[in-house]
This record gives sequence, C-alpha cells and structure tokens, in this order.
Amino acid sequence: MKSVGYHIIHAVTRPLAVLPLGFHRAAGRFVGWLAGSVVKYRRDTVLSNLRRAFPDKSQEEILDICSRFYRHFGTIVGEALWYGGGSLKRVVMSRIVELENVGLLNSLYDSSDSIFVLMGHTGNWELTAGYVNYAYGTPLHADENDLSMVYRKLSSRAWDEFLNGNRLRHIKDKEHYDGVVETFSIMRYILRHKSDKKIYNFITDQYPYAKTDKTPKIKFFGTQTYTMDGAAGLAHKLGLPVLYLGMPQTEDGNYRMSFSLITEDASSMEPAQIMQAFYDKLEEDLRLQPWNYLWTHRRWK
Repeated sequence: MKSVGYHIIHAVTRPLAVLPLGFHRAAGRFVGWLAGSVVKYRRDTVLSNLRRAFPDKSQEEILDICSRFYRHFGTIVGEALWYGGGSLKRVVMSRIVELENVGLLNSLYDSSDSIFVLMGHTGNWELTAGYVNYAYGTPLHADENDLSMVYRKLSSRAWDEFLNGNRLRHIKDKEHYDGVVETFSIMRYILRHKSDKKIYNFITDQYPYAKTDKTPKIKFFGTQTYTMDGAAGLAHKLGLPVLYLGMPQTEDGNYRMSFSLITEDASSMEPAQIMQAFYDKLEEDLRLQPWNYLWTHRRWK
C-alpha cells in the first residue's frame, strides 16, 4: 500500500504533467534559481566542490558554473514531473534522450553472459530505466526485461515511492517488470537471475555507504577520495564486461546516452582499477560540461 505522502505528491504533481515539456523546463530553471540564489540549498558544498575540481578557473567562472548547475538541477526536477505523469509514447516521441554507440552494447550483449554499466549523476539519470526505447536508429538486441536499474532507497518513503513510479513510466509491461532493484538487494537479484542475460545499470559515483580499511581510493580531478566499488567487485568476480555510460546534454536541452568500454573482462582488472577508469571517463565528460553533475553532495571526504 502506498503511503499518504505519496498520494499527496501524486495528487499535486499529476495535473501539472499534462503541460508541455518546455513549460516544465522553464519552471524548473526558475526553481533551480530559487534553490541556488534565494534558499541557497547546499550552495557552500557546490562552490567548495567546484573550486576543488577546477582550481584554474576564476571566481567569476566558478560562480557562473554554479548558477548553471542550479538551473540544470531545477530542470531535472521539472522533467521528472513531466514524464512521471505522462505516457511512454509521449516520452519516446519527445526524443528527450537518445542512445549512442548502440553497436558496442549490442556486440557485448551478444557475446557475454551479462553486462555491467556504470554511470554517474549526469544528465537526467532518472531516465535510465527504460533506455531500450531510446534507440531510434539501431535497435538494441536486449528488451526492457533484460535491463536492471540499481538504485539507493531514499529516507523519505513518499518520495522513494514517487520516484520509483516515475522510473517505471519508461517500461511498457510494468506489471511483469522487476528490474528496478534496491542496491542492498542486488546480490540476491543477480543470483535469482544467474541464468538470464542482463544489463545491470549502476549509478556508482557516490561515497561508500560503509567505508572499511579495504575501501579503495581513486583520484577524481587530481584529489584522492574513497569510492563505492560494489558494482566493480561483482563484475570482477563474475568476469563480465563493464561499460561507462555518459549523459551529456545537447544544445536543444535533451540528452545523449553514450556508451564506452572500460573492460571486456572485469576479472582482468582489480575493482579499484575499474573505478579509476570510470572516474577518468566521468572527469573527461565534466571538463566539457562542468555544470552537468550533482555537485550538491560532497565529492571528496
């Protein structure tokens, strides 16, 4: 049974979803401006992260990136309200996101037992769950039931239920789809589907939930920090291919999902090496679009 909070959020947001995407993006940019300039939501953390990542940039440049980040942050919220209350057909017709390098994913899918895909909080990461529907040129060889999206449960039950409902908006057969998996359940899920060919998608740029003496460190923008390595560790044990998924924003405000190879056999690399390769690719993307990232979380601890 859904929580009372979920029903309140649903009742408030669903009527707004009928409005066009352009309205939601404009409203989102305004909300982002309020969050960054008026409320100053985690602004000190954002500025601290940006100064550490881009020490060569002037204060004016840092403030400009900060402002654009908050506009982007608000836009993500607006987009979530738009697609969360609409149909899969409307999302697909909008081309809000398109896949690149589909041939690479198809080749590995055909030749491997399963695939691990690592991504960061770039673009609009909530659009990831149903990306089989975003291949407008070369179709994916996998179908939607072959994709699994691993997520971290939110402390707010209402918002967790709401966002999970949004993720399923990109799925045609919602009744039989079980691919949205909470991170602490992923091992049981993999064992349950060990005979199935799957594409496991992990957002893995966060600080470890439980740091130990064995937690690896990587370099991110030249500074060492601890990293999550659960996905890399699983891929290493299973000897599966690992891909990086970037999500740059296009000039029209939409997104591209672009795959690149980290390794065809994760057993040939240590988990820390896999994660360093992931962060190297993420850093490369952020140097091109420094505002296109979730800078509200402390990235170095």
